[in-house]
Amino acid sequence: MRKVLLLCLASFFLIGCASTPKYQNPEEVSYQVTGTVTDEVAANEAVQVIEDNLRYASEEDMSGYVSTIIASAREETATELATVFETYDLEHTLLSVEILDQEENRMLIRTQQQTVMVDAIEGAENYRNHIAEANYTMFLEDNEWKIEETAMTDTKFIE
Repeated sequence: MRKVLLLCLASFFLIGCASTPKYQNPEEVSYQVTGTVTDEVAANEAVQVIEDNLRYASEEDMSGYVSTIIASAREETATELATVFETYDLEHTLLSVEILDQEENRMLIRTQQQTVMVDAIEGAENYRNHIAEANYTMFLEDNEWKIEETAMTDTKFIE
């Protein structure tokens, strides 16, 4: 009986200690590029594209946004994103950056990103503010880094 009670108490303690991420003020966020960097210039250029992409998303600048992704994905992405831009005003903040793999024409970058709803049209579904891991595949297209793919994982909702 005592072991069961101790296990229950330990479980409640662990559940209570599970961290729920808190909103991070974009004006106060700073980060360093970490990871496997073999070409610092190329890494900084690729990270700048991600920063631009998030800024364009926050500003709802469709032409700017699609300019950061590979040409073959622009039309489909613009169609999908138009509804989001019409429905929500979102604030996107880059929290951390890690270069996972760097090659001459391709780079894998893992980031932590915060997305918060600033406003929405009347009747819109509730948007859940969150911090997620974004795994970017960057591709060198016409001598410029572009986002080829983004896989969002490990989403944690902000209180």
